[in-house]
Order: sequence, then structure tokens, then C-alpha cells
Amino acid sequence: MINIIIGLVMLIGGLSGKLALKGTNSGGALAVFGGALIAWGVLRLTVWKKNEE
Repeated sequence: MINIIIGLVMLIGGLSGKLALKGTNSGGALAVFGGALIAWGVLRLTVWKKNEE
């Protein structure tokens, strides 16, 4: 769940131009990384959680 929240902050911050990925100074790269983090969190909550039961 925390992955989704952090990913949303990164995505919104990157797209708004207020935040940038450290080392690249790119807001777009931060938004892509945030989107990947959201996808990872959603997959953990849905697909892989069912396999653990």
C-alpha cells in the first residue's frame, strides 16, 4: 500500500515539475518511476496476494 502512495507523490510531483529524479534533474523520469512503483504496488495487492492464500 505504501508503494502506491509514494508512487502517486512521485507521479504528481514529476508531472507538475515541482520534483525531479535525483541525478537526472528530470521530472518526466520521476513520473515514470512513480508509475512503475504504483504498478508494482497494485500487482502486490491483487495478483501476488491471491497466490499467498
